[in-house]
Amino acid sequence: MRTSHKVGLATAAAMLGLAGMLAPAATAQPQVTAAPSDCPKYYFCGYKKANFKELAFKFKDCYAQEIPDGLNSGGSWYNNQSAGTQARMLDKNKRVIYTTPGAPSSDPSGDWGPVWYVDAC
Repeated sequence: MRTSHKVGLATAAAMLGLAGMLAPAATAQPQVTAAPSDCPKYYFCGYKKANFKELAFKFKDCYAQEIPDGLNSGGSWYNNQSAGTQARMLDKNKRVIYTTPGAPSSDPSGDWGPVWYVDAC
């Protein structure tokens, strides 16, 4: 179960319009590099630290899965699923707060704070 301080972060993000906090900046193109060696094909991978350091989870199933405790800020993600597949990040109430660009796509620097669940496809 996620810690209760997430409520404040998710609420603040929604109120400030920062729902896509893990998204690249609106003017930037999605960052795509070669998949990290610990992120297999057909998976969406979440990392505790920027630049794909310290793998926290890898999901491939098509339903909202709770991300691990301890992902309260910072981090990164890599979408290594089938070409064009989009992952969705959801808040505590399972509302979509960000949809990734189609695979392959990534964000080397983001914020897991408002995210509670990920639906890999």
